[in-house]
Amino acid sequence: MQIAGALLILLILLLAVPVSLVFSLKKDGVWRGRIIVYWMFGLTRMTIRPGRVHEWWQSKRRRPMRKLIVSGGRGLVRRRRDLLTILRAQGFMRQLIYLVRDVLQSLKPRRFRIQFIIGMDDPADTGRMMGVLAPLRVFTGQRTIGKASNVSLQITLDFSGPRFTGYSCASIQFVPLKMIVLFLGFAISLPALRAARALIRRPNANNS
Repeated sequence: MQIAGALLILLILLLAVPVSLVFSLKKDGVWRGRIIVYWMFGLTRMTIRPGRVHEWWQSKRRRPMRKLIVSGGRGLVRRRRDLLTILRAQGFMRQLIYLVRDVLQSLKPRRFRIQFIIGMDDPADTGRMMGVLAPLRVFTGQRTIGKASNVSLQITLDFSGPRFTGYSCASIQFVPLKMIVLFLGFAISLPALRAARALIRRPNANNS
């Protein structure tokens, strides 16, 4: 029991360590993006590349459309009925809105940076673009907006020829333990329990 209690305390302490998510998108000929997960104050790092997820999805889409319709049609109808049953439960939508609000309030933006270079075929068009982008240049440089402590916007115009390159980066931080508490509280709330009970009883009602 002492070992189990010590492991539980250790797990709680680990989940109390903030996690940072860094989203980056770069355009230099092709679009490239990645998501980096930092944990344990940077000691643990994991990189997720959305391009690989997109390639996996494209490979799934190569299946014949007829098979997709036959295999997924019934499941889609069933999932839609289940979703409607859950959403119609008393108080569920209100509780869901509260959950989304609390989750958004728990996210702490740390950095937001955009840098891009734009050029047109005709330098005159680039000059006209300068007039269009002039209002945005008011926000260039380092600023603090809301909870974000490092907000940067840089716009550069290239009069030498057509060009569009850029880089954007954003990071947020959250505490996993707080997220678990929020979702656990939602799962055991009365509206969620009503929705689960309605979902369990629905097939029995259809068979009778």
